[in-house]
Amino acid sequence: MFGKAARMVRHLEATGVGLPPDHTVAVDAPDAHATGALTAARRGAYAPARALLAATREKANWILRDEFVRALAEIAVDDAAWLNAWQAESPDDPDALVIEAFRRIAEAWKVRTSAYAKDVAPDQFRAFLALLNDALPAIEAAVAASPGDPVPWSAALTHCMGTQAPRNVFDDCLVHALTCGPHHLPTHLQAVQFLAAKWYGSHKEMLDYASRAAADAPQDSPVRALEIVALTEVDIETDRRERRPRKNGSEKPLDAERIDKIIATALAYSTSRLPEDRDARLIRNHLVWELNRQERWAESLDVYRSIGRYATSSPWHYTVSPLQAFLHFRDHARSQLAASIPRNGTVPAPTVPLPESAEPQAAQEIAYVPTSPQRASQELLLCGATVRLAPAGRWTLMEAAPSQETPGKRGRRATLLRLDGLTKVAEAAFSAPQLTTLVAHCEGSDSRALTVVREGRTAARHRWAGPRTTPSQEIAQQHAELFVTAAGSGDAREVARLLRDPGEPSELLIRTLATLGLPPLPVGFGERAEVLAGVQGVTIHRARSLWQGMKDFMSDDTDPNPPLQLDNQ
Repeated sequence: MFGKAARMVRHLEATGVGLPPDHTVAVDAPDAHATGALTAARRGAYAPARALLAATREKANWILRDEFVRALAEIAVDDAAWLNAWQAESPDDPDALVIEAFRRIAEAWKVRTSAYAKDVAPDQFRAFLALLNDALPAIEAAVAASPGDPVPWSAALTHCMGTQAPRNVFDDCLVHALTCGPHHLPTHLQAVQFLAAKWYGSHKEMLDYASRAAADAPQDSPVRALEIVALTEVDIETDRRERRPRKNGSEKPLDAERIDKIIATALAYSTSRLPEDRDARLIRNHLVWELNRQERWAESLDVYRSIGRYATSSPWHYTVSPLQAFLHFRDHARSQLAASIPRNGTVPAPTVPLPESAEPQAAQEIAYVPTSPQRASQELLLCGATVRLAPAGRWTLMEAAPSQETPGKRGRRATLLRLDGLTKVAEAAFSAPQLTTLVAHCEGSDSRALTVVREGRTAARHRWAGPRTTPSQEIAQQHAELFVTAAGSGDAREVARLLRDPGEPSELLIRTLATLGLPPLPVGFGERAEVLAGVQGVTIHRARSLWQGMKDFMSDDTDPNPPLQLDNQ
């Protein structure tokens, strides 16, 4: 056992080659063309959305149209004033009508939740079905307003699933949808769901449908690898059935040969696409789920490299948090591959092209620690990190000092603790309640984040990266209260408003820090690394070996603060 753990620690860092940092990964990141329209809708303006959807309809770009409509409908669930104004001005606009149809569907499913039927309360079901019945006229209007468009039929298919429509009704809607778009991936995904054993079909029927759709699809279409999605559904339901037997649980598991064939098809499709290719995102996310399940760790990491920054909610939504699940599974693949490498062996080099996001980037983070630099240094003695510390009133500003570390030779302790960011450093070092720490992050030119670390764990994290990352009012209020408590000042309602603002991320982070009464970010934050270098009074806390850290920690009970070195760089 200890030999396996030692191999894991020895090789873990090498397994991360080509993988973008955790903080850069996003779930269901919107297409760049949609960002402006989504932001405008969040702020109550519909003109950009109208122009965007009209273009997708004219160009018959049904996949992007489906994505944009669903994203806009989610925004309208929170606040439909902009959509109501659009419909009042243009009541027959097919684009407004299809958003309205999806909004009605989304509102109904929000009431029902994604739980299994047995876990949904009767009053929830009644409200869900009532909302679906109210949605039917909106769906019919959307279908009638846009002949040849498969997207409104997607709303009809979802309606069929929720209302437990007769099979002939679903089949009729499916035929209409596929007539409009024979290789429309969202339509096929809905068919796979409907035919799954957990809904109204069986494993065999679902897999046979996926096989037929894949065989008929063009070579470069993601539908060619649709069976990997069906395979994931089989495995998830199989795992669930092992915990709770179901009446339809008598189906035999798939044989290994068919599983290998499905995975091989998905791998071939993945390798044929560029890194971070938009069309391949969903297939690749399902593929790594299956490769992890098969313990094919090296192949799994290659697919993670091809995914890059772009996780999808499916299949990770079967867990509590899609993003956390994606990162957890990725870390698990890394650790399992590292543990399988012989002590004197080497981790396999990537066999796929690497995305630009995997290129090493200097960390741009500032932590706000509510104590003196000397006390912060004392707490850091045992965690093995090298950092700069600068006094700022009652706070100490802290940043990583990467120039003090040799890449690939950080030591086993730092590798094991995954000290690859200030959040991890704070979790490892500041466990006392009075040392609750806030960390501001620059995550590229279009993303900022703020994290609270309390008692050795991350208590809250908010990320500004455009309208698709806007939290619900409830989540925003919860996080705002945690931020205010950590900072010791600020108006939680104003902070919550800033967390829900879809505007420019850098500006919103600055305004949030000011509202919380925190010192301003150092000059150059977001533009260059090591922004505390040269600041008056800044000192360096250097990483120590575990033995030296323990000696320093216990060296002098009357003066527990270790001497710090002035930063002369």
